[in-house]
Amino acid sequence: MFIDTSLNTVPTVLANLYQSFHEAAVRCFEYNRNLSKVRPTHCRLLIKTVEGIVALACVMLQRRSRNKASQNVERLRSLITRKQIQWLAFRAFNAVFQRRQTQHRVLLAWLAQSLAAVRPPANTERCMLEDAITWHRTG
Repeated sequence: MFIDTSLNTVPTVLANLYQSFHEAAVRCFEYNRNLSKVRPTHCRLLIKTVEGIVALACVMLQRRSRNKASQNVERLRSLITRKQIQWLAFRAFNAVFQRRQTQHRVLLAWLAQSLAAVRPPANTERCMLEDAITWHRTG
């Protein structure tokens, strides 16, 4: 429902996606912080977790578009690309894990590299995605 463009505008859907990724990043950060007291977490596991969350989000959006024969859902699929989803997720995880930069250097380096790879080429698209993050902070 929160990703349905018949109920929400595209900027709202992007903000909702960012909010979901941010919440997932906070939970991952806290789980990692608490579990590392017992056993240290390897950075590769964190990277695979981020990759898995992004893959799941993309699959869920595609599945939703296949299950509903609505024009709005088809429009959503064409408006929100996999790269945009990746960019929102990587920015959310980067924002959360920046709190402990020295403990997560490898993850942060991977996130920076991944962000560069999916950086939107068009300025308007970049502004739209940045607005989703800004809306999250103020909303």
